[in-house]
Amino acid sequence: MRKLIALICAALLALSSFALAEPPLEALPNSDGRSAASGDAFVITLDGETLSLDYDTSEEYSKIENGQVTASYYRYSDDGKTLAELFITFPESTQPGMVISPDYSALTNEESSVVLIVSDSETRKEEYYFSSLMGGTPYPEGSDYQISLDSITEVDGATTFVGRLSATLIALDMASGEVMDTLVIDETPFRFTLGGGSVDRPEAESKPTPMPDDMKKV
Repeated sequence: MRKLIALICAALLALSSFALAEPPLEALPNSDGRSAASGDAFVITLDGETLSLDYDTSEEYSKIENGQVTASYYRYSDDGKTLAELFITFPESTQPGMVISPDYSALTNEESSVVLIVSDSETRKEEYYFSSLMGGTPYPEGSDYQISLDSITEVDGATTFVGRLSATLIALDMASGEVMDTLVIDETPFRFTLGGGSVDRPEAESKPTPMPDDMKKV
């Protein structure tokens, strides 16, 4: 069981490089270069507290990569000691009017998931609330999500996704697999834009390679 949980955790982290790029827990305050887009927020209730998570415009966290769209939302606590991060992932092929769920992902064999990571710099612990798919069934058992896409628009190389998310996320003890907590997200609207640098990214302009000193002498 411990090996299974470890594999699941590793798979969730591997959904995108953002999780591996997080700063050390002792350095949680806003020093990681994240940029919040005003007006784009996702509201959740965690431990009885309502949190408004900012949409992260950084390409390191929100992006289209390997056929997957990932939107990142985050919030630091007022004292900077706790970081909550929500990641919504669904296929790039998703069209307006579609509803992405574990059943849909099992049918199409396309990855999708909803993950909330809560990091505490004082206890140096991380809690993972998530719903994904394993072996064609929702994992953890009892978890669920529905990602409804209402519209997708492209303007000047930027793509804006508008939709709604509802989910039941389950936090597991990563050592034992025991259910630690359940987080229910009632249907909540979202809107996020992936800029031209994240969508259909053009090839970087080639720059001449600096010549070694001995070549300059020729």
